[in-house]
Order: sequence, then C-alpha cells, then structure tokens
Amino acid sequence: MDLLDRYLAAVAALLPKAQREDIVAELRDLLLTRIEEKEEAKGAPLTDKEREAVLKDFGHPLAVAGRYGPQQSLIGPTVYPFYMFALKIAVAVAAAISVIPALASIVLGGDNPARLLANAAFDHFPSSALMLAGLVTLVAAGIERGWVPLTGLTEWKVSELPVPSKKKKGVFETRFNAVAEVVVTALFILWWTGLWKVDIASPMNVRHGLSLEPSAIWSALFWPILALAAVQLLGALVALLQTGRVRLRAVFELALGVAGMALTTVLWKSVPLFTVQPAGLPEAAKLQQVFDMGVHVVMLVSGITFACQIGAAAWRLYKGAR
Repeated sequence: MDLLDRYLAAVAALLPKAQREDIVAELRDLLLTRIEEKEEAKGAPLTDKEREAVLKDFGHPLAVAGRYGPQQSLIGPTVYPFYMFALKIAVAVAAAISVIPALASIVLGGDNPARLLANAAFDHFPSSALMLAGLVTLVAAGIERGWVPLTGLTEWKVSELPVPSKKKKGVFETRFNAVAEVVVTALFILWWTGLWKVDIASPMNVRHGLSLEPSAIWSALFWPILALAAVQLLGALVALLQTGRVRLRAVFELALGVAGMALTTVLWKSVPLFTVQPAGLPEAAKLQQVFDMGVHVVMLVSGITFACQIGAAAWRLYKGAR
C-alpha cells in the first residue's frame, strides 16, 4: 500500500459509512491531479518524500474528514448573528430577573441590602444566565439543523423594512416634551406630598354604596415613589436645559427604568392595591376580582415599558451616543 492509499484509508475511517466511497473517490482524483501537476512541473516522477509533502500540504486526515464529512459546528455562520443577538437579550433578562427582586426586597425594608445584591449577582444571575443561554443555544442548534422552522427570518422582503427617518427631532420639539414632563411631574409631586390638596387616603366611591380604599402599601412606598418622581423631574430638567447631553439623559432614563421596574415588581406582589368596601358583599368580591385583574394588566404593560426603556438607555450608553 503506497502513501496515497494509506492517507485515504485514514480519512475514510473518519467518514460516515454512507458517504465514504464517494468522498474517497473524489479525494483520490483530486490528490492524483495534484501529484501529476507536481510531476509535470518537475519533469520526473515524485519521490516518496515529495509525495508525502503533497499529502501533508492537503491536510491532516482528521481535518480533511471534517471538511468533507457531516456538519461539525453546533451553530453555523448563517444562524450565528441571530444567536448572538438572542444571547444578549437572554443575559439582559437574566440580569433583570435576578436584580429586580433584590431591589424590591431592599425597597420593602429587607435586612442586609449588600447581601441581597451579592446573592443576586453571584448566585441568582449566573444560574439564570446559564439556563437561558443554554435554552437559546439549543434553539439555535435546532434551527441550524432544520428542527425548528425559521420562516419568520427567511421569508422577509426588503420592501417591508422600516423607512429611515430623515428628520431629526428638533430642539424645540425636545424642549417642548421636556417642559410637559416637568409640569406633569411637578404636579404629581405636589399632589403626592399633599401640597396640592387632594385627599388620597379617603375612600373613592364606585357604585351602589361600594368604595375603593387604598391599601397599606401606598404608605410604605410614599418615600420611594417621591424619590422616583424627583429623579424623573431632575432628568426632565436636564433634557430641558442641556439638550445636547444625550448620554447624561440616558443615565437618568436607565435609572428611572430600573427603579420603575422594581416599583412595578413590588406593586405586583402587593395586589390588591385597593380594596372594595364593604368587603362582605358578593358584588364587592366580584368587583374586587375585576379590579385586581385590571391592575395586573397595567403592571404587566408597565413592566414591559420599563424593560424597553432600560434596553434603549443601555444601548445608547453602550454605543456612546452624542
């Protein structure tokens, strides 16, 4: 057995049985062509050492079998960009579901805030991130092998892509929005602190003698909500007076998004936020159920909104927007 046969036998041993003969025949023709070209250029038959050099230049049998054999990569180059995008989202979600409960516990007066944050960062986050990353990897591998349909990303049209806006938001429009935010936030602070006389603790009449009474959670969250409103007011003032400080505004938006997500989590766990009185009536129980369902929907929409705000602000900071 000459060197070529030994080389092809080593490659064949690493190939799937169903394709072995065809691939070996193709490799034999390719290698014989290379050897003949070398002999023609030399004008004489190649020695065993020269033939071995040709085979060595072609590649190790393991590498050649990998090129001609079945797919070896878990995720190919076509799916990889989508995989990385989904992986970044998964890590962000893992961070949110790990940190937000800790922040909520701190807001509610939990003991040892440093320990809560440490547990979130070094215990909950790694496990959540690994679990979500593994799930994303499995889905991407399934897409790569055709197990998971990908029609949503393959059947797309250029004509359906969004048209980029050529008009940038002007200074007047930016400041108008900032003024509106300042006014609304200032009025809320006046109302929340009682300087604008509206008695939020009194029962609110609903119908047929039924009324809504605020739960105790509102008293517990008085200062956190006031602090959140103050930060929002400060951010609106920055947007009004410093329109060019995009990154500074993004910092405020990021802080507001995180705080808003934490507040939403606390309120979600504290439902009912209002109780229908008198509670013993059947109609009151039914109305309470409907009201609580509506509160959950509002909290869910708020959570999604704050998550989008966090993502947008973080992206602007990451890209170094000016």
